[in-house]
Amino acid sequence: MIKLKQLITEAAKHGFDLTDFGHNKFPVVLKNLKIKPNAEKGRTGWEWKGNGIIIVTANNPITGEYYSGIRKNETDYASYIGVEGKPELVQKAVDLIKKYSTYIKDESPGRRSYI
Repeated sequence: MIKLKQLITEAAKHGFDLTDFGHNKFPVVLKNLKIKPNAEKGRTGWEWKGNGIIIVTANNPITGEYYSGIRKNETDYASYIGVEGKPELVQKAVDLIKKYSTYIKDESPGRRSYI
């Protein structure tokens, strides 16, 4: 487990705006990062936690449930994505998200601008 101080000083970040995935491709991203496909409802979105990495989405692309609950369910749609953690894992996540997504409106390397 990463210590909080270490995570704060060594963490890398990346954000994605309005992101769609191919059919059932988000679980492939998680599997490649050794993250279980079970999200927790966090402070700002759905949290997918792995060893040294966290991915936060505004929409749960597996169940389709939107975090705020004010939209109809939409599977394979993540909406906003924030990735944070060890630099090598964040880079791997970024590469996987780009590989398996079908649409990304914009992105913010080095920060989680959208969520």
